[in-house]
Amino acid sequence: MKANFRNTAVIIPMFNVENYLRKLISELKIFFPVSQIYAIDDASEDNSSKVCLDNKIHLVTLKENQGKGNALQVGFQNVIQDNFDFAFTIDGDLQHNPLQIPDFINSQSENNFDIVIGKRDFNRIHMPITRICSNFLTSKIVSFLTKTDIPDSQCGYRLYNLQLIKAMNFRTKRYQFETEIIIKTVKAHGKIGSIPIETIYNGQKSYISHWRDIKNFVDVIYFEILKK
Repeated sequence: MKANFRNTAVIIPMFNVENYLRKLISELKIFFPVSQIYAIDDASEDNSSKVCLDNKIHLVTLKENQGKGNALQVGFQNVIQDNFDFAFTIDGDLQHNPLQIPDFINSQSENNFDIVIGKRDFNRIHMPITRICSNFLTSKIVSFLTKTDIPDSQCGYRLYNLQLIKAMNFRTKRYQFETEIIIKTVKAHGKIGSIPIETIYNGQKSYISHWRDIKNFVDVIYFEILKK
């Protein structure tokens, strides 16, 4: 099955991204009607939900902050229920350029990928050194253990084949979810590809807890690959 602009939805997992949402939604609307854009508000403390309501996109408001992975899973459930075949996931803080959406569609259509993942430029000019090190290391580990080339395993800008997602059960709810879903896709003999994307860091506040997320990453590797 091939992705196109009619059978694909967009999922925005969001937490306190009011300052970026209007521009993000306006650029997404270049490619998709509001009926295909879904925002999952992970208990934001600002007016993120109001921006979504003002723009008339789908909105699911979670009462308790449970993490990006949980928000994505809620998003998947909603778009699958509404009979979409594919879904983009894109961060709400404009660290992903929506104008590259056609590149993902074209890559999936040409190669029949089940996941297309954005590949950022690991360069100190474009990305903080701590993020370069963590992204490079985790990507190498995931690539080695899955025997699949995953050059940027932590990038959340992705296009998913929802037919594969339907059959999966997930155990994680935070940032490590995006590693879990890669491993589960490889286990299911799915096909994963990558495309280069613009690397954008505009001083946005990070909600990543490095020690906690390192532990969570190790847990995912243990439960999904090493545990027999």
